[in-house]
Amino acid sequence: MNRDLLDLAARLMAERAPYALATVVRSERPTSGKPGNMALISADGAMHGWIGGSCTRSEVIRHALETLDQGEPRLLAFGSSPGRPDDLVPVPMSCGSGGKVEVHVNPVLPAPVLIVAGRSPVALALVRLGGAMGYATVAEASEGAAEGEALAAAADELVDDLAETAARYAERPRGWRLYGVVATMGRRDERSLAELAAATPDYLGVIASPTRMEEVRRVLAAQGLDAEAVARVRGPAGLDIGAESPEEIAVSILAEIVQLEAQPGASGAVAPGVASGIASGVASADKAATGERSGDEAKDPACGC
Repeated sequence: MNRDLLDLAARLMAERAPYALATVVRSERPTSGKPGNMALISADGAMHGWIGGSCTRSEVIRHALETLDQGEPRLLAFGSSPGRPDDLVPVPMSCGSGGKVEVHVNPVLPAPVLIVAGRSPVALALVRLGGAMGYATVAEASEGAAEGEALAAAADELVDDLAETAARYAERPRGWRLYGVVATMGRRDERSLAELAAATPDYLGVIASPTRMEEVRRVLAAQGLDAEAVARVRGPAGLDIGAESPEEIAVSILAEIVQLEAQPGASGAVAPGVASGIASGVASADKAATGERSGDEAKDPACGC
């Protein structure tokens, strides 16, 4: 990689901007791209560098942008012949001059963002473990001295306004992964859920017992929110591993996120158009929800109280 591409890659990484690297790994004359030629494709579709002429340029850009969306590399084979390995993606060679070239396209994505609503022990455990897993963690600022100091020490970013934060991340560029977890433990689940949903995260979970989750869905549905959309929210959040402590619950939730992201088509993402429907009911949902657990219906999954 030449110095200009190195400088550009470093700048994009510092800006947390996704990009893809395309490298020629094999070629047969008369193609102009040679093994080792490299180009960087930014999220806006601009190509920097050289991998050959116009015969491959547009297709490499198209596939590069797809890898940013899917998060998986691919090996393109222009003018490929039968009998090539199955992992090659065949691409017709548009030039009449012939030749063959194979280009490896690798997405370089910023760290996934994990937004945690709430100031509970589980919220703190999520922020700490999420940071250890390489996520960029966002937590709510706390008025309590001990809670505030712990979250400030663990989180990459502390925010006072969850709704404003969600709106900011809703404008994220392609290639960003965003996960949201409501760890308010029954005190303002509906509002936090609505605010985080406005960011259309790739995963949105609520820490709640099954009974409490039914109550949350009833409150949101009472505001005219789409039942199918609300049902897509993961609740109770996390894999069923028998978790009891805050740290174990955090592990179960992060494991669920990893599992979903590793299975194409199994994402817990809020579908397009869902966020606006949920967000529109924030104020009215607050009025309908008491924020307190009623009797035995809603127990804190961390302490059972």
